[in-house]
Amino acid sequence: MTKAAPLSARRPAQAILHGLPDLRLRPLPSQPAAAAEHAAAPGLAAANVYSFASADYPGAAQSLVLDTDGSTAVGAFVFDPSSTTSPSTAFTFTGGGYQILAVPGAASSLATGITGTGQIIGVYSDLSGVNHGFASNGGTFSNVDFPGATLTQAIGVNDTGQIVGDYFDAASSEHGFAVAGGAFTAINFPGATSTAAAGLNNSGDIVGIWSDAAGQHGFLLSGGVYTPVDFPLATSTSAWGINDSGEIAGFYTDTAGSTHGFVYSGGAFSTVDVAGARSTQLTRIKNSGAITGVYTDALTAEHGLVGQ
Repeated sequence: MTKAAPLSARRPAQAILHGLPDLRLRPLPSQPAAAAEHAAAPGLAAANVYSFASADYPGAAQSLVLDTDGSTAVGAFVFDPSSTTSPSTAFTFTGGGYQILAVPGAASSLATGITGTGQIIGVYSDLSGVNHGFASNGGTFSNVDFPGATLTQAIGVNDTGQIVGDYFDAASSEHGFAVAGGAFTAINFPGATSTAAAGLNNSGDIVGIWSDAAGQHGFLLSGGVYTPVDFPLATSTSAWGINDSGEIAGFYTDTAGSTHGFVYSGGAFSTVDVAGARSTQLTRIKNSGAITGVYTDALTAEHGLVGQ
């Protein structure tokens, strides 16, 4: 995994998304979940079909959706990616309307997770350019900062309020973390050069990304045991979300350099692509089976997505 740079005032999303590009809902064509080019690879599931909808903040050039509680989606948008004065801004979408999530003291922001009770977490860059995680309960915001870290990013949350993410230490090394009840725990995949925790379920099983000399991999941390998550024949894999059934969502890069979403369920992988997209990347899979993420269309515009 390439070490993430600190959030900039322009696009804070770049620092935490580990490969993701930087709700007016409209139907999108769906595509069978198992791609034909990987049909001979071991560990692949039979095809499923998802129905997708695009999520685009009105007037924005780029949008992404990182999570949903079934009624409210959260993510971020950028009006003008070419402008250094157009920051990434967190938003929520519910009941047919978009709302900016105004994070106090933020020069730029990104909402990354939402619980069933409406708690929202995310990342913001302050006026000095320093990254902080945040949590919002009923409109009351608090920082989520790993003790002694130079920057902290809150990425995933479960319905018990446990939060996972990543932080950088004084030596600029990246580590994952989990925090519950104010107690922080570092997460480091054994032998990894960097680790980031991205999602967790209500049982406390955690997924994320780690890197070594061979490249970038996903992982599952369950019951204190780390397990690699690598899509068959992929050159890199990122695991981002896990539900209470143990299904994992994320994305991978194939040998041709194309990026695809995936779902791992019952010991087998399925590719999940928006039909006609140049790339698809999944960030969450919910207990209902709903998925979220981002896709890049044929004109290289980036859109948030929700699917079922």
